[in-house]
Amino acid sequence: MPPLATDALVLRTYPMGETSRVVVLLSRERGKLRAVAKGARGPRSRYRSALEPFSEVQVELFGRQGTELYRLGGCELLRSAFGVGSRGLEAALSLSYFAELIDAFSQEGEAEDAVYRLAKAVLAAVREDKPVMVLGRYLEAWLMKLHGIYPPLDRCSACGGPLPAGDLRFHAQARGFVCTACGPASGPVLSPATRRFLVEVFSRPPGAQDEASAKAAAPLETFHQDLISHHLERGLRSHRVLRDVAREMRG
Repeated sequence: MPPLATDALVLRTYPMGETSRVVVLLSRERGKLRAVAKGARGPRSRYRSALEPFSEVQVELFGRQGTELYRLGGCELLRSAFGVGSRGLEAALSLSYFAELIDAFSQEGEAEDAVYRLAKAVLAAVREDKPVMVLGRYLEAWLMKLHGIYPPLDRCSACGGPLPAGDLRFHAQARGFVCTACGPASGPVLSPATRRFLVEVFSRPPGAQDEASAKAAAPLETFHQDLISHHLERGLRSHRVLRDVAREMRG
């Protein structure tokens, strides 16, 4: 069969045998794919920095459609994430978290053009030096929205009626925000400023986010992690590392 040629983002790699690696890719045409990069761990690997997380690459993959593991042939580096990761520990750990998050929400072999475009747009915003904490909340919210698990901001998840202006009150049993009549909510309660931030998230590109949004975005971290853990039935290791390092940096 002719090789599959596609643009892709490298999400992660892991060792296979003594000299090879398995590369997890988010491809434009086929969604998440895995491929063996033979010799990638050797001292003369032809892949070099092309297999670093969030590298944008053009690859040739050999194998039948639907196979669990392709063989990686050509791999041309289009854009490296190295420059972003070298800006500091928080940026490097944030990239690792973003990659793990996208990996966790992407389905094997199922093309999701919206997820691919989202990943590219967030990565471009990171390169533009937009605040990584704000971009983290942006990416989390959109991934959950695209997979149908982010609660609506304008409709009560219990009765279906409109939500009043002001705070957003989350109710765990309803798995969404509820109106006053359907309360009391179990929490958390998101402030009007955080609600406005979420409206901006779902109406503007990631490159439009800035430091001014950081205060409104901050309360979403714990809320989003609860939603993600409930959906995935597990937490994400890279987020725990990022959170712990951020706490140490704040002193």
